[in-house]
Formats: sequence, structure tokens, C-alpha cells
Amino acid sequence: MTSDQTEESFAEFPWRAGMARAPSAFLAVFVMTAAVAAVDGLGSGSLQRRFALLGIAVFNAHNIPATTGAVPQALVPVADPVASIPGLGRLLRGLFTFGTGHAAPVSHVGGIVSGRTAAIGHLSLVTQQNQTGVPVVVYYLLAPVALVGAGYEFADSHWAETTTESFAAVARFGLAIAAGYLVVLLVGSVLFTAVLVGGGTILADRYLLVVYGFAYPTVFATLGAWVVYRDRT
Repeated sequence: MTSDQTEESFAEFPWRAGMARAPSAFLAVFVMTAAVAAVDGLGSGSLQRRFALLGIAVFNAHNIPATTGAVPQALVPVADPVASIPGLGRLLRGLFTFGTGHAAPVSHVGGIVSGRTAAIGHLSLVTQQNQTGVPVVVYYLLAPVALVGAGYEFADSHWAETTTESFAAVARFGLAIAAGYLVVLLVGSVLFTAVLVGGGTILADRYLLVVYGFAYPTVFATLGAWVVYRDRT
């Protein structure tokens, strides 16, 4: 394939179709996590709080830890009126909530790399699940299963309209889903912000969200597309 043909193939690839599959892939992970958590028991309190905790558990199952956080004092005059909006306020509070150390990216990333997770407030609801003995690995398998399925369905549906002659070309299917999936997770990091009983707040670590939120679908959706590639070549 010439360089011109490669560029044409890239431009004509159904990127939007792949991105459009991201919300349904995330929803599948969310529903499966909810089903497992219903057996295992996850959180207590109001429905809104349990919804937020479930969402955080979904992030944890992507290897994205939760972190403690707070609304910076400078944003409180804006955040408090928004948070007081009936129904939506608690969901939108995440727009103004910053994780521990997020305002100091160098030291925060340094803490992640050096493994000082306690110092930067990392925690995982998934690894704390031990009430009924559901293996933690079950939670960690849900996202890969959903993303492999999404990659397979995407490739199978659009194979005829793409030129896929190598594994590198197969990766486009994973990258397309990953682009949309990362956006979904970023929005989710706002919605799934849980206020704890003592007044503290936990949310997904947005630094690792960017890393794993893109890596997970890139790897696993590409794997699903590769199965189609293997079967058709």
C-alpha cells in the first residue's frame, strides 16, 4: 500500500462509529459491576451516594484508583450554589472538586511512580470488597470483557468498508473506541464524586484516568478487532 493509499484509508476509517460505541461499552461495564456489587454489597446511604460509589468502583476496576479530594477554597463561592441545585447539584459538585495533590502534578505523579499511594490519598473500593467473598479478580475482568466485545462488534460491523491488511491497521478499531471512552470516563469522573459521611469527598484520580482510560480500550478493543482480523484473513 502506497503512502497516499494509507492516508486515504486512515481518513476514510469510521472513527466516529468507533467513538459512538464508547458509551455503550462503559454502560455494559457499569451494569455488570452493579450486578456483582449487588451480590458483594457496596456502600450505604442515599441512592445518589451509592450510585457515586458504584461509579468509583467501576473506575477502580479499570485500575484507576479513587483519591480523596475537596473543593478549593477559591471555588467555594461558585461551587456551593451549584451544589445546592435540587437533584443535579451533588452530581455537578464534581466539576469543582480536585483530588489530593492534583494541583501539584509533579509531586502527585512522583507519588504515583514511587508507590506512595497512601500519601496521595489513593484507595480502591474494589479491593475492599470482602463481605461475601466475591473474588476481586471478577471486578477486574469486567472492563476487558466488555471492551473486547465492543472491539469485535465494531470491527465485524465495519470490516467491509475498511482496508485492514496488518495488525497496525487493526489497532485503529481500538483507538477509535478509546478516543470516545476517554471522554466518557472524564465526564464520569465529574458525576461519580461521592461525599462521605464525615464530609470528605472521593473521586477518580484524573491523572491515572487519562492513562488507563485510554490504554484499556486501546488494548482490549484492539484485541477484539484482532479476532475478526484473524477470522477474515
